[in-house]
Amino acid sequence: MAKVLGYARVSTDGQDVQTQKTMLESIGAVVVFTETGNGSSLDGRDQLEAAIRLLEPGDELLALHPDRLARDTADLLTIGKRVIEKKAVLRIHDPAIRLDGTDMMAEVMLTLFGMIGMMEKHFIKARQRRGIEAAKLRNAYKGRPVTINPDDIRQLRDQGLGATEIAKRLRIGRASVYRALAA
Repeated sequence: MAKVLGYARVSTDGQDVQTQKTMLESIGAVVVFTETGNGSSLDGRDQLEAAIRLLEPGDELLALHPDRLARDTADLLTIGKRVIEKKAVLRIHDPAIRLDGTDMMAEVMLTLFGMIGMMEKHFIKARQRRGIEAAKLRNAYKGRPVTINPDDIRQLRDQGLGATEIAKRLRIGRASVYRALAA
């Protein structure tokens, strides 16, 4: 029997994914995969990967809006292609898009909304840059708060761990490890 797998994503920890999850369940999702993270890239989207991996022929991957899947046209189309390769269907609730590989208009709509997502991402970044510049002029910009404790990095290095293992344990980038050790 075909199943409907839902996918919900929020951008930051301060947002609540529960609203999306409840809505997805109300429109047919039997399981909802949720994650917090940036929609600008497919990297690190473990729950999306898990949902796609579990798809079988005839199943559906359901998302409320295209931007919950991706804010990039190529990424959105890649997701659609991977779902179709599994002989499953990608369904977006709003706007109503059903991508199964047989309807060219569905692919055109997905492409269009991917482009809109990219434009929206561009406008958000432009507004953010303008806000930062205005705050700098007022001497009110403090920058991003420090989240990495260099002492933790040095302590792990003293235990004989390499940069890759330190980065994994602290859930930071390897370049951040090198910067902290060089400082």
